[in-house]
Parts: sequence; structure tokens; C-alpha cells
Amino acid sequence: MPEHSGPPTPATDTRTNRRARRATRIARPERAFHLLASGYSYSQIAKMVRTSVATVRREIDRALAERPLDPPECFAQVQVARLLKALRIAEAAVELGELKAVETYLRVVAALDRYHELAAGPPSPRGPADAPPRALPAPPRALAFAPSAGLDPAIADHAQSASDEPEH
Repeated sequence: MPEHSGPPTPATDTRTNRRARRATRIARPERAFHLLASGYSYSQIAKMVRTSVATVRREIDRALAERPLDPPECFAQVQVARLLKALRIAEAAVELGELKAVETYLRVVAALDRYHELAAGPPSPRGPADAPPRALPAPPRALAFAPSAGLDPAIADHAQSASDEPEH
């Protein structure tokens, strides 16, 4: 297409305006989506872009419809990579003695555990829903006590007599 060297003609001016409007129309849903993802409400976005809330909802719905979802495996890998980076940062802060970082570190570890449980596959079936819960094993009756060689004889005699007494 030849370049126009002179002043814009009505045809080129109209074409330029149409391109600009189309670019704006394409960019608006993405802009609204990014604002929503940044934490703004629909009404706040509508005020910012000077349009109605219904238009903002429609634009965000359009932006979501055009976004393809990653397969779950790919999404999980990206999330695990992000969590590992956060874990390294939290671990470094803990090593520097920042006690507030311990809570963050534990939350990141818990999130990583959830992703690794997802990677392990579906949980094993637990049986029918109406089945009674399994009983816990009985605790041991008594722990055997063997006094160490360096223990005071009076303490050893008391400990031995306490372990010989019958349980109530």
C-alpha cells in the first residue's frame, strides 16, 4: 500500500480512526480483567473507565472467555515453582533469625504438601460412608523401666517399685 505524503484524506483518516477504535475495543476487556485481578471491584473499575458496571462485567466475561486455561498439570508445575521460590526466600529469612518468617515458611510448606498430594493421585477409598469409624489401637499397658547404671540407687528403687505396682 503506498504511503500518503500529503495531508490525510477523509478515507485514510476514517481508516485510522477505525483501527484506533478496534485496538481500544480489544484492549478494554484485558484492562478490566487486570484491574479486577489487582483487587478493584466492578464498580471501581466502572468509575475509572467511565462506563457502567454491566459493561465492565461484560468486558471481563469476554476477557475470561478468550483466555485458554492451562492443563492442570502445567498449572500445578508453575505453582510449585512459585512456591519453591517463596520457600527459599522464607527459609533465608528464618536463617537470619526473623521469627515472623516462620509462619510464612510453614504456610508455603503446607501449600507445597497440597500440590504433592495432588500429584500422588486421588486418595484411596475409605470405605462406605455408613461404615463405623475404625477403632484406635489400645495404648500399651505399662512401659518397662530399666534404671541406668549411673542413676541414684534411691531413685532407682522408687522407680522400680512404681513399675511393680498393679494398675488401677
